Amino acid sequence: MLNGHKDQIISINDVPVQQVPKNTLVRFRCMIQDTGLGQEMFLSAYEVRNQDGSTRLECSKYNDEPISVDMSEDLLYSQHLSERTLVYCVSPPGETEWSREAHDIYKGSLEDQLSRLGIHDNKSNIKDKYPLPGKQHTSAIVKFYNDMSETLRIGQLVEIIGIRGQNIPEIETDESSFGLASVLSGFPNTAVIHAIAYNSLDQAIPLHEDLPDESIETIRAELIDYIASVLGGDKLAAEFVLLQLLSRVTMKNRGLKIGHITININGLPSYRTIHENESPLFGVSNPVTKPLSDLLNSLNMHAVTLPLTIDGLNQSRFSPKSINENLQSGVLQLVDGTVLLVDETVLDEGQLKDTGVRNFQALQNVIQNQSLSYEFPYSQYNFDTDISLLSISTNNSILSNHCSVRIQPLYPLEDSEQSMLKLSKDKLNQFRKFIHSAKYGDYDIPASVSEYIQNAFVEERKKASETGDEMPMQEDLMLHMNLARLVTASFGENELSKERFDYTVQLDKQRKSRMKKQVNKDTVYMNK
Repeated sequence: MLNGHKDQIISINDVPVQQVPKNTLVRFRCMIQDTGLGQEMFLSAYEVRNQDGSTRLECSKYNDEPISVDMSEDLLYSQHLSERTLVYCVSPPGETEWSREAHDIYKGSLEDQLSRLGIHDNKSNIKDKYPLPGKQHTSAIVKFYNDMSETLRIGQLVEIIGIRGQNIPEIETDESSFGLASVLSGFPNTAVIHAIAYNSLDQAIPLHEDLPDESIETIRAELIDYIASVLGGDKLAAEFVLLQLLSRVTMKNRGLKIGHITININGLPSYRTIHENESPLFGVSNPVTKPLSDLLNSLNMHAVTLPLTIDGLNQSRFSPKSINENLQSGVLQLVDGTVLLVDETVLDEGQLKDTGVRNFQALQNVIQNQSLSYEFPYSQYNFDTDISLLSISTNNSILSNHCSVRIQPLYPLEDSEQSMLKLSKDKLNQFRKFIHSAKYGDYDIPASVSEYIQNAFVEERKKASETGDEMPMQEDLMLHMNLARLVTASFGENELSKERFDYTVQLDKQRKSRMKKQVNKDTVYMNK
């Protein structure tokens, strides 16, 4: 979509939309936040009578200017009556700095455009419509024409090219407004864009330059070292974090999501919460876990760190809620592929109120079912999500997870900020493309490998029965199958082999061994 001419189009992700002149061609990389604003009727064209009695057709599409026509004239208007859909869009929540910069590849040309138009920086925020409270963002009401909006869905990541319209005016509602004013009255002075075209950006990565050619195993090993540098040098924990980054929903079957996985890393030091700003949710940060948060931001296009505190749970909204036909956003309304780091190390003591319980349940629902409930006046609807969720905690997580890893740092975690590897932009881009390629690659299990796995599972259960060891259950097999897909992808392969499955089983045994040792330590401590 206009790829060869993007240097001529201003992106309102990079400049203040309120300062862009009306009728300017713009582009907007955004998340669909609210599709429930309805439609509006308009005249796409109208006839005007000239002084000599002849008529001419005037186009009025892609603008909001009032049309001055004499309705007493015997001219046709109904044949040009059209409909456009109103959609509220916001800049992508959690979009990382490198991703924004990668999208802004024509910065020099944009600076020339801004200088010519006399645009100055002046960001604006819309309360309650952006998922991340207190975070700077751009928003607009986008008007889609004809059937353009039919395939749009809430939470979708798109890039829109359109014409900057007139801001929504402050509207006084009355009985003659036919309900339109009541919808738009909640968006005074909001920017308007008339969409000409749009592209879906799901599974797209804004990296195009050639990168150093290295073997997949070398890149994989270097990436694990990079992750381990903020985990006290613990490569086992780092490898599980890598697998988490490759996790996604690969299949949906009658509401059941397959492929996603949630991993918990525990054993990190706790931190006494101190609010640093007005937001009860994002106003705390554990300096020990911040390097991990920074690392995730350096590798992923969209990443959000969620400090889990009692105040944050009680005073925030995790699920979207419709109030007066206005869908107010929730913290978990995120674009597909977002990496969500839930930090339980800042969890303090206190009592959850009704809102806190609802928020906790919403988080659990995303973990277990990759589903987020949207609350409407008389009903609730579940919308699919695809959020890669990693939790970190001091002790066992209070959240559900598919597997836990006890961290065993080789050096103090308090030194993580200094020990975090400093990498070049090219090396980071190599990691980013590696993660993206592995995450969205194809995957297959040959029949011979499937048979091998079944036989190995039967033999393992038989052996456990004879030795009295813990009996492997169906859940263990399912975890191994899920982890094996991620392990295979992490080696740049798209077909599971016996070797990769055996590697996965051994990896999980190392994880379980750590967890078992920790349980034994806790038991000894409690018996003292």
